[in-house]
Amino acid sequence: MGLIYASIDIGSNAIRLLFEQVYETKKGPIFKKLSLVRLPVRLGEDAFVKDYISTKKAQKVLHIAHSFKHLCEVFEVDAYLATATSAMRDAKNGGKIIQQIKDETDIDVRIIPGEEEASILYESIFNTGKIDSNKSYVFIDVGGGSTEINLFENGVREKWKSFNLGTVRLKEGIQNPDEWGRMEKWIKKNIKSENPDFAVGTGGNINKIYKLCGLGDWKILTRDVLDAKIKELATFSQKELIEKFELKSDRADVIVEGGEIYLRAMKAAKVKEMIVPKVGLSDGLIRRMYLEGR
Repeated sequence: MGLIYASIDIGSNAIRLLFEQVYETKKGPIFKKLSLVRLPVRLGEDAFVKDYISTKKAQKVLHIAHSFKHLCEVFEVDAYLATATSAMRDAKNGGKIIQQIKDETDIDVRIIPGEEEASILYESIFNTGKIDSNKSYVFIDVGGGSTEINLFENGVREKWKSFNLGTVRLKEGIQNPDEWGRMEKWIKKNIKSENPDFAVGTGGNINKIYKLCGLGDWKILTRDVLDAKIKELATFSQKELIEKFELKSDRADVIVEGGEIYLRAMKAAKVKEMIVPKVGLSDGLIRRMYLEGR
């Protein structure tokens, strides 16, 4: 029997609980997903607008933490990692909520910086064995509150940076417009390849756009197809997106904004093709635990 790992990712747009069993084989480890729960608790609506997380949402986070602890007991988890990202970083009471979780559940949640978030993601994707170390890549991870960019040349991570550019910030109309220029300028300045081979897109919005384009199993999403799909989605209201494309409400109201961030990052990098591995921070946390404990 393989070891069982769990992770909880307290994000700005949603909270994800993931449970996986890892089996050792001659060809390498197999990660078998046991359960994934995504809870649409949009902490960024509070953190980015009011600078603190409301009592109501803080209580939801505590309830989820208790649920996570109980599920860890049910699955008989061998190890877990718990992290919080942009919303908790920005909220003045983020640290207090993390301490409440510790006091009530004994779960240690770390508020991680954007650079570490990016690092966990790229490690996870490289460990799939499907990334060519002889090529150049621009990793783009878009969340509710931040966007992480990693630049790779021949398997080496050359540069990386986190930007306060996110879908919830855009939706709420509180996005600092200068952050767009900072991201694009940084990419153009730091990228080594004149024409990188691929972008690698991670995050819930690009996963959904990828699916809406009829793609899967590591097939390439071109920049032109991404651009066309974003323009198409922008012609529909939130209600129409939910009914026509069967999107969840908390995806329908940010999917166009999310798509624009990926698109503009690709244009700044002069890259025309994107890989969408459908790997998130919660997956990366479990892969990190496995590699460190191996």
